[in-house]
Amino acid sequence: MKSVRRIGLLLAMVFLLPALFFSVYEISSLNKDEKIIESIYEKQLEAILFSVNQYCDDVVNSWISKLESGIEPPPSGTDNPPAIENLFSLNAALVYVFVLDTLNGVVSTKVYASHPPIDDHVRIKFDSACTLGRVQIQKLVSYKKDGFRKVDILKYGWSEPNNFQCLLYISDAGTQHVRIIGLLIDPETFVQDLVGPRLQVIARDQFILSAFRKNVRVPVYSTSGVDSAATSEALTKEFWLLPDFTLGIRIKGSSLQSVVQERTRTNFVLLLMLDAVLIVAVVLVYRNVKKEVQLAQNKAEFVSNVSHEIRTPLALISMFAETLEMGRAKTEEKKQEYYAIINKETRRLSDIVNKILNFSRTEANKQTLHLQPIPLAKEIREVLKTYDVHLKNKGFEYTLTESREVWVNADKEAFVEILINLLDNAVKYSADNKRIEIHLDAEAHFGIVIVKDYGVGISAADQKHIFDKFYRVSTGDLAKSRGTGLGLSLVKQLMEAHHGRITVHSRTGKGSSFTLYFPLRKN
Repeated sequence: MKSVRRIGLLLAMVFLLPALFFSVYEISSLNKDEKIIESIYEKQLEAILFSVNQYCDDVVNSWISKLESGIEPPPSGTDNPPAIENLFSLNAALVYVFVLDTLNGVVSTKVYASHPPIDDHVRIKFDSACTLGRVQIQKLVSYKKDGFRKVDILKYGWSEPNNFQCLLYISDAGTQHVRIIGLLIDPETFVQDLVGPRLQVIARDQFILSAFRKNVRVPVYSTSGVDSAATSEALTKEFWLLPDFTLGIRIKGSSLQSVVQERTRTNFVLLLMLDAVLIVAVVLVYRNVKKEVQLAQNKAEFVSNVSHEIRTPLALISMFAETLEMGRAKTEEKKQEYYAIINKETRRLSDIVNKILNFSRTEANKQTLHLQPIPLAKEIREVLKTYDVHLKNKGFEYTLTESREVWVNADKEAFVEILINLLDNAVKYSADNKRIEIHLDAEAHFGIVIVKDYGVGISAADQKHIFDKFYRVSTGDLAKSRGTGLGLSLVKQLMEAHHGRITVHSRTGKGSSFTLYFPLRKN
C-alpha cells in the first residue's frame, strides 16, 4: 500500500496544493478587488455627476446671456422688459431678478418679479445681504475685471423662509460703475423642471439619479419615479449652484455596495465550487488508482496462490504416479492408497480449474443460468450428503434447521456451487470449533439460506473487500490459508445473476455468518 500512498501524495502535490494556494491568494485579493471595483464605479459616477452639474451651470449661463440683453428699462405700459418677461414665462424656477447698480458711490436697486407686485421686503433683504457680503462681491468684481464671469451663491445675510436660493454675478465692473445681478430661484422647481429631463437622458434605464434636499429622505426628483432608497445607499455629490441639495446616483435595482458585494460573493462561491470539483476529482482519481493498484496486487497474489494451489496436487500426482510406474508399491493396499491420493488430487485440481473457468464465464457474462423452481431444503440435503465424507474427515459437525419448505427460482448447478464455496470457506477457516450451522427461512420476497461457522472470523475492514475479485486477507489467521481469492467474488456474481444478494456478519475470533437471498418462486 506504500505505492498507493505515494500516488495519493503525488496527486495532492500536483493538483490540490496549487489549487489551494491559488484559492487562498484569490480570497485574500477579493477585498482588494472590491475596493478597486468600487473606485472604478465611483470615478465613472463622479463623471456623470460632473456632467449634471455642468449642465446646471449651462442653464444659468443661458439665463445670464438673455438677461444681458434685456435688463434695460421696459417700454411704457409693461412691468418687465420683454426679454426678462420671456425668461420668467419659460422658467418657473426663476422668481426674482435683482439689478443693483453702484455709480460714483450711489447705489440703486431694480427688481423684476415673475409674479408682480414686487415685495419691497425682498428688495430690502437683497440690499442688506449685498452690504453684508461686500467681501464676496469684491471677489466677484475682481474675477470680472480679470475677464472671468463667476456665478456664486449669496451667502451672507440671506435667509428666505421659502428656501429660495439667490445667485450672484457681476454684469459690469467699470472704474466708476459696478452692476450686480441677483437671480432668486426656487431650487426644487429648478431641479424638477430643468435638471430632471437631463437626468432622465443620462440615466437611460441603467442608473437611478435622485436629487435630495439635505437631511430629507424623500427625494425632490428621481428618474425612477419614487426612489425609496436612502441617500446613504447611493454615491452623492452636492450641486455646485444648490448647496442645500445633493445629487445621488446608484445602480438600478441595488446600491453600488450591493453590486460589489454580490460580485465578490459570486467569485467566492465559484472559487469554492471549483475547489470542491477539483477535490472530488482528485478523490475519485485516487480511489480509482487505489482500486487498480489493489486489483493489480490481488492479481499478482492470485497468480502466486493459484500456482501454489496447482503445484501441490500436480506434485502429489506426479510423485505417486512415478511410484506406481516404477513398481515401488509392494502391496495391493499401497497401490489402492496411491490411486486414491491421485484421484483426490485430480479432483482438487479439477475444482481449481473449474472455479477459475466459472469465474471467467461469469465475469464475461457468458454463463447462462437456467432458473427454475427448486426446493431449498432438498437441494441442501443432497449437497450435504455428497459432502458428508469430506466434512467428517475434516472433523466437522453440521446441522440443517428449516422452518418450512421454501421454493425459490434458481439455477440448480449454480446453487450447488454457491453452497459448496461457502462450505469450503467454513472448513478452510475454522481451526478449533469445527461446527457449521445452516438455517433455512423465508421473508416477503426471498428465500433465505444462512451458512454459519465458528472459525477465525473476518475483521470489519476486510468485510468491505471480501467480495472483490482476487481479494485475500493479507494479515491475521485468514492470510495463512492459501486460496485463489475467487470464491466469494464468484458467489456474489452468481447471486446477482439470480437477482438476489449476499450479506456477511462476522466478528474476529467468533466466526462468520453468510446470508443468501434467493427470489421466491412465483405462483
